[in-house]
Amino acid sequence: MTRRNQASAANNTARAHEQAPAADHVVLPVDEPSTPDAAAGNPESSSTSSSSPRFDVFLNFRGYDTRYRGLDTRYGFVDHLFRQLDDAGIRFFNDQCDPCPGKELWPEFKEAIKQSRIFIVIFSKDYAFSMFCLKELVAMWECRKTNGQNIIPIFYNVEPREVRHLKGAYGQALRYFEDVQGVDSGTIETWREVLREMGALPGFTRENHNGGEGQFIKEVVAEVVQLLKEDKLVGIKNHVQGMMKKLGVAYCEGRAIIVQGEEVRGVEICGEQGVGKTTLAKAVFDKMRELFHLHSFLEIRSEEVQFSKDKLIADLKSQILATHESSSEETEEIASLCHDAKVLIVLDGVDKDEQIKALAGKLTWFGPGSRIIVTTNKKNVFKAFNVGAVEEYTVKPMDQRHAHKLFCLHAFQGDAAQDVSEYFGLSLDIAEAIGGLPSEIVRQASSLREEMNMTRWKTTLGLLQQKAKSRKKRRTIQVSYSGGSERKNSISDNLFTSAIQDLSINQSAFVS
Repeated sequence: MTRRNQASAANNTARAHEQAPAADHVVLPVDEPSTPDAAAGNPESSSTSSSSPRFDVFLNFRGYDTRYRGLDTRYGFVDHLFRQLDDAGIRFFNDQCDPCPGKELWPEFKEAIKQSRIFIVIFSKDYAFSMFCLKELVAMWECRKTNGQNIIPIFYNVEPREVRHLKGAYGQALRYFEDVQGVDSGTIETWREVLREMGALPGFTRENHNGGEGQFIKEVVAEVVQLLKEDKLVGIKNHVQGMMKKLGVAYCEGRAIIVQGEEVRGVEICGEQGVGKTTLAKAVFDKMRELFHLHSFLEIRSEEVQFSKDKLIADLKSQILATHESSSEETEEIASLCHDAKVLIVLDGVDKDEQIKALAGKLTWFGPGSRIIVTTNKKNVFKAFNVGAVEEYTVKPMDQRHAHKLFCLHAFQGDAAQDVSEYFGLSLDIAEAIGGLPSEIVRQASSLREEMNMTRWKTTLGLLQQKAKSRKKRRTIQVSYSGGSERKNSISDNLFTSAIQDLSINQSAFVS
């Protein structure tokens, strides 16, 4: 018998009158407000935010409904899910071992919930008859509200509306606990509220899936993998939400649900070099592409326009089964391929007007509901468009909290350094001196991790602080004398960069 099955039986008597669990404060994710102490850089509070949770996933389920088929010993859905999570290298809380006699279960489970990045809730026929499952559910919901963890609901042999509207066994279970078991009305109302909210979240419904159970589980695991990748991109969640709003895409619990409206929209992602424009564009593209007939992510950089055109056409053609006659002009061919299709195109690294004109010269080239995203260091690249909805999204440098979190992720990676307090203090100063550019933070942190030497760290900090002063002085000059020579002002910056490179700092790529 699994822990939750034992706990469910025990709950019928010993825990009939327990209150719903209070919210537990867990490691803050990157896109939620920090505590005052953490924001101020207090090592006691901030050190928790830079450490990694123990588990990637916590599964909440009713054992008899999902672990076994009937009452025999053949393993069922949950064990297949456990196996595929394990094969994917995903760390999950495993409750399969029998507890010691008399051992209190809840503290261990509560701590596992606190230490997990993602919650998977498997709603089954008799799920709501387990008080222990409901207790876990409330704890996860409170953590989500406070700290922003993702929840993936799986509706296994039940419909979401049964959970959302407390139909069938879900309504019966709450009436049983209230009328027969005597659970207080406050706890019952909390369960009702959380079940309604959970039933409204986007998730996976087994009954609506045409494939076999194995394929269904693979899709769940793929969603987990995608969310974990995003979790490592510090500070990106709010940016993704902002982009989805400008693109007119319904977005909930880390999933793009539907493209709203028939108009063609374009969004240009602006910001200085190294601020994370490409990373944001890739994250948005990965979440949205399945909602479109055709999609392409085109890295332009310094390539010739003709070469970029050929790449875009080849990418789009590879996704079309029907044969299209090629036009003598590539621009006409792009319009021919896309005019009847809902298309998602990302043009990464646009810096010339001729590039945007050649690759997406008119929004009328693209079918209803299409979306065009451009990353650029300059603004108004869509100025040639006189139709369609065109918007701008500016990515600014990271604030100090996110910059420090990203630095710690790459400098320490959860490892306990010797003389932690001193390294921690230096990490705060180094992150501040770098100036909030993710690519530079990753480069410096990865290099310093290779040599945990206090002298090296202090020397690097001194050089970075001199560079920061030069950068601040240059900005002051540029404000006072608009149109001054940027090239001259960058000489001192290059000198400091060269000095740091002499310390054998490697050129590490920004996480994408």
